Amino acid sequence: MHRARECFRSLPLALLSLLAAASANAAPVPSLYAAIVPGSDPQHAAQAAMREVLVRLVGNRDAGDDPALAGIVEDAKRYVQLERNTTRGATQVIFDGPPLLAAVTAAGRSVWDPDRPLLWVLLPALAGSATDDLRSQLNAAAQVRGVPIALVSADSAGSAAETGNAGAAALLAAAHRAGAGAALTAQGSASDPQSMQWTLVAPNAEGHWTGSAAIAIDGVTDALVRASHELESTPAGEFDCQIAGVNDLAAFTTVVDTVGSLPGVSDVRLRAVDADQLTLHFKARGGAGAITHALAAEHLHSLGASGDGILRYRYQSGS
Repeated sequence: MHRARECFRSLPLALLSLLAAASANAAPVPSLYAAIVPGSDPQHAAQAAMREVLVRLVGNRDAGDDPALAGIVEDAKRYVQLERNTTRGATQVIFDGPPLLAAVTAAGRSVWDPDRPLLWVLLPALAGSATDDLRSQLNAAAQVRGVPIALVSADSAGSAAETGNAGAAALLAAAHRAGAGAALTAQGSASDPQSMQWTLVAPNAEGHWTGSAAIAIDGVTDALVRASHELESTPAGEFDCQIAGVNDLAAFTTVVDTVGSLPGVSDVRLRAVDADQLTLHFKARGGAGAITHALAAEHLHSLGASGDGILRYRYQSGS
């Protein structure tokens, strides 16, 4: 431990600042501006594709039929970047992102940030081909709503399986270790084997649903979009955060990555290192209460604010 601590202290501040910029809990959505729709008529195909893309862009399952966006659907050909027929009689349509985003904003609708929380989905052990079926349903529903997901089966990932019955903090920590920003777990329903019990755990969102994969993904997406818009509507403030219990490089990397990946946090900088204590400066939306709530699930226990307003925490690995 002594040697690790000395190594931790001897790292140049410039290198520590670079580490502070690392965050891997968000993921771009593949094919955000593209869709493949039935039929070969260019006008109808463009409009049908636009309805699908608007659902993913806005994050609202009814966006394709939103009266405020009807003009964009009607004039869908204007935003087409590429349109071509497939070998199966369908049409692939790719829209030009920047002008489409500008049009949605001009219509008074908010766009869900394209860098979205990667959703870590822990699946239960199911008999026969049920797991493959569930995977297909989840992938299809996630594609419709524009949610990046990573699927983990309990019967093929021992550590993940052990996490299935753990608390919210352990689930979220497992998701973060996998590079995800939110966790969704599924358990079979005793009353209806075809209906799953779903639970979402995220730094600023949560939820419980019973039903199909599509119901779960719809619920998750609605919760994440709502949390994102609520966060965006709050002003950004600047905070100093003092964290004790950072005894080695592993703890340092975990703490810095944890703070940097919080929703609404940006511009993380290392301000000071003193023995096992480091001080970070960053911008954040949602206020000190939201920061403390999110960090509670990350083994960072609040010690309250100091007299000069510095937020104080203690890191306890594995607690």
